[in-house]
Amino acid sequence: MLKIVYSNNIAQLASHLAQLQQSSPLPPLEAETVIVQSNELTRWLSLFLAQRHGIVSHIDFPYLSAYLWALFRRVLPSVPKQSPFSTDAMAWRIFELLPACRQQTQFAIINAYLGEQDDPLKRYALSHRIADSFDQYLMYRPDWIQAWEQGETPHWQAALWQLLTATEDGSVAMHRANLLNQLHDYLTTTETRPKGLPERLAIFGISAMPPVYLTLFELMARHCDITLYFLSPSEGYWGDLVDKKTQAKRVAQRDLFDESDEEDEDDYFNTGHPLLASLGKQGQEFFEQLQSCQHESFDAFIEPERDHVLGMLQHDIFALNNPDFEDEETAIPRDDKSIMVHACHSTMREIEVLHDQLLALFEHDPDLSPTDIVVMTPDIEVYAPWIDAVFANTSNNQRIPYGIADCGVRYQSPILNAFVSLLSLPQSRFDVETVLTLLECQAIQHRFSLDDEQLSLIREWLAETHTRWALSAEHKADFDLPETKNNTWRAGLDRLLLAYAMPMTEAGKPIRLFEQQLAFDGITGDKAATLAQLCAFMDSLDNLRQQLTQDRTAENWQKQLNSVLENLFLPSYETNEEAELNLIRQTLAKLVESTQLAEFEQTMSLALVKDWINGHLDTSQTISRFMGHGVTFCGMVPMRSIPFKVVCLIGMNDDSYPRRQPTQGFDLLSHDFRVGDRSRRDDDRYLFLEALMSCQSYLYLSYVGRSIRDNATIPPSVLVSDLRDVLNQTYTDERGEELWPQLLTQHPLQAFNQRYYDGQNEQLFSFAQAQCPINDSNEIPENKTWFEHALPQADDSWRQVSLSQLINFFRHPARYLLRERLGMRLEMTDDQLDIREPFELDGLQAWSLRQQLLSAKLNPDAATNMLDLVQASGVLPQGIMGEKIFDSQVEKVDEFADKLLPLYPTDLLPAIPFELQLNDFVLSGQLGESSQLHYGGLFHYRMAKTKGHDLLTMWINHLVLNAVQPTNIGRQSTLITENNDYQFSPVENAHAILQQLIELYWQGIHQPLPLFSNTSYAFAKTTLNNTKASPEAAALSAWLGGQYSSAEADDVYYQQLYKESPLNEAFLTLALAIYEPIHAHLVEGEL
Repeated sequence: MLKIVYSNNIAQLASHLAQLQQSSPLPPLEAETVIVQSNELTRWLSLFLAQRHGIVSHIDFPYLSAYLWALFRRVLPSVPKQSPFSTDAMAWRIFELLPACRQQTQFAIINAYLGEQDDPLKRYALSHRIADSFDQYLMYRPDWIQAWEQGETPHWQAALWQLLTATEDGSVAMHRANLLNQLHDYLTTTETRPKGLPERLAIFGISAMPPVYLTLFELMARHCDITLYFLSPSEGYWGDLVDKKTQAKRVAQRDLFDESDEEDEDDYFNTGHPLLASLGKQGQEFFEQLQSCQHESFDAFIEPERDHVLGMLQHDIFALNNPDFEDEETAIPRDDKSIMVHACHSTMREIEVLHDQLLALFEHDPDLSPTDIVVMTPDIEVYAPWIDAVFANTSNNQRIPYGIADCGVRYQSPILNAFVSLLSLPQSRFDVETVLTLLECQAIQHRFSLDDEQLSLIREWLAETHTRWALSAEHKADFDLPETKNNTWRAGLDRLLLAYAMPMTEAGKPIRLFEQQLAFDGITGDKAATLAQLCAFMDSLDNLRQQLTQDRTAENWQKQLNSVLENLFLPSYETNEEAELNLIRQTLAKLVESTQLAEFEQTMSLALVKDWINGHLDTSQTISRFMGHGVTFCGMVPMRSIPFKVVCLIGMNDDSYPRRQPTQGFDLLSHDFRVGDRSRRDDDRYLFLEALMSCQSYLYLSYVGRSIRDNATIPPSVLVSDLRDVLNQTYTDERGEELWPQLLTQHPLQAFNQRYYDGQNEQLFSFAQAQCPINDSNEIPENKTWFEHALPQADDSWRQVSLSQLINFFRHPARYLLRERLGMRLEMTDDQLDIREPFELDGLQAWSLRQQLLSAKLNPDAATNMLDLVQASGVLPQGIMGEKIFDSQVEKVDEFADKLLPLYPTDLLPAIPFELQLNDFVLSGQLGESSQLHYGGLFHYRMAKTKGHDLLTMWINHLVLNAVQPTNIGRQSTLITENNDYQFSPVENAHAILQQLIELYWQGIHQPLPLFSNTSYAFAKTTLNNTKASPEAAALSAWLGGQYSSAEADDVYYQQLYKESPLNEAFLTLALAIYEPIHAHLVEGEL
């Protein structure tokens, strides 16, 4: 007997199923069979039954197609375990047939598409699409299949199908259409219950089914109990409802053919509720099919409560109320939040707004749990990164637990991403970032005994050896580029290995080359072990690259790629890594299985295998996180009408939903529509209706409603527009006006917009404290620093000051304060390594090269050819370009060396340790560490134009020299820069000046000190040198910069500390206080 249970509540359907199982249990060894259409429904139903029974077990939840194939095998003879006419198997057989078929005139269109060159990837893609169409024909057009097999050839698809089903012995092809016919005939003629039929069968929550399947179940119901649980939005008959578009079309056809006006107007105008008519086409057709079946019906409807606008809407749909016939509109109070609509500027803003709105719901409804909420979107992979970015990075008191379902496994698995990347090695440039991304996979790290700390060390090595891309010079030649070793992995690893064999230099001797190779420094002990593992990893990649270039059969590819998993991955059993590796093995097994079913024995290229694996890894399985992980984020999947208290539909954009699925030009179904055919747009419309009906307390809709570029209005999905029209037609706000503006919230572009925090609009609010702008009352007053008060007194350890610390402080007091006292580093660090060989030198590289060249000039023992040395380091561009850059830097160095060499002391001395007691402070260090000590005093040079910190560094060293007064050493100091020579005379009160500087240091580690290297120097220089220029103007110019000079105000530390310009009276006083003593002790008397 076929029984159909109708209800508008899926929980009522599940209750009926639970009652049936409890009242009429099956024998202990016989499993219950419940056909479902999604894993998510399986999970929900299992939990529901477990709650009702206390435990749930021995229940099978097969999909419809899988159940029917198992049924064929139980009832019919000689049915194989796997269908030889599955989509994958047919794709391989069509792939094998197409080269011969394309030569026939009947296949001219296929030949034109494939083109003159036989591209296997293109041929397989076409084969798979054709196979997918054939699979649809088997379900929805078995009459076509039967006609084609009987010899009809109206087009090339029929001819191809005949080739596909041809057998040497003329036996009937074992595909679904033929097996359905056989089973249909057998069930029609037999009077006894076939052996393979179950005692009873439940079909739960399915809203569409191929008509041939429904017919089969109707026949099966003669011999066993079948209960179909159908979720119906209304208790009334809604199979004949038509939307207004269809209504207008029927009227136009009646008028066109002059049909009698006496016809029943209900044939044209029975619209019922407009949402049910426009969104329910798919369920409506299935409902009509069910009515045509002989069955016993049971009703389990629950009338929706009308205590909020959502309940009123659900009740109107349930009762088939037509707003056109309602006498008056219902007023909805402003505090009714059961339907919320939010228009944002971007997908990221949608997620930010959603997070705030969910926090508000939790605050409003203490009984609400994160597991009561589902968030659905048409494309979950677009939203998944933003979901993680927002929901995973909040403070603990605002953290909402969540899980993301329906993302392909590659989104969630580093192992799968690494495996697919390994398949790209033959075409890879082997750039450093791609290779290091592989090493970031924990399973690969474990295989080569590496960890994240060692990976950071490797990254440093690659940066310092200027390794960029390509395995070797020969590998570069594969890309039709010059066969040069520079910047390749071979060059970088050779430098590192050479460092283990020999140091870059020996004490007192210049840097040397070994066979034109430059060693690296510091590869000893544990670092040598890390280097060995890196070399082993690179050798493994190189070997794999060569092995993957050969074509193989599917079985041989399985062996090869399984060996890759064994040799390159070592899973941790504390994680899910072994399951992910097994997923890859299962996918490879499916590849072999599909080729065996198709009897396909040809070899295939890596590109084809990779394409196949890519498609099947993304679609075969996902790491399910549906329900049980807090808020559930998932895709909008048909037949997932699971009840939740809060249903959120995000991404309801005009161009995103309903989703468009372009049909293939050769898809015959698109030109021959029949009742029961599936349509992606109809699926999405019915899914929207199911979401609306399964929502228990709150319906949340959001879409991108404003342009992020010009703020222009963007309409929502047509389904949201339909909902808007119905709500406006049926309900009003408290003032009697349209309801939609009350439900809709238009959000600003930015999360930190003042409107979220000023309380002017109750619909705009935010829980994100970090985004809250500074209130006017709390703004920092003009000319005040970032510090309202000085920091707490530093402990006595800060009174022990080294010379290097004092120099670093006066080099940049603001940076020293934030870094050392507050632990704040504001520089933006770019961890990305450069993946292209150098084509020029940046400013720092050019300066370093000049310093290296100058050091060689000053060292008479440096016999190494500097061009060879620099080229071996990998910093220069290759070829003539590199030589030209080198020559230009040599010219600059020669010019400075001509100035420096006559003054350069020859009697250099080692640094001298010292310790000075300066009241409560102790200053210690090495005199001559940051400058060169000789018998005449101190000497320092810098191949650059003079900056304030150059003078301050030399001045502090000079003060220490005069305070310590080492024996037999003069008390004069010399500083040479590109544009100046400075001679410092002896200082009699060096202790007193150092004491003043130490006190400024103490002040500067408690609050910002308005001393700026370039700006203070510019002001003091203009003031003390008695030039005609304005000192204030010179300081402002240095602070703001100009066309050819950078602005010191752009320094991130100054921007953090100073809201307004700090060039005030305190700045002027401090600049003179520091530079006046310097100016007084310069021999030439000018800064």
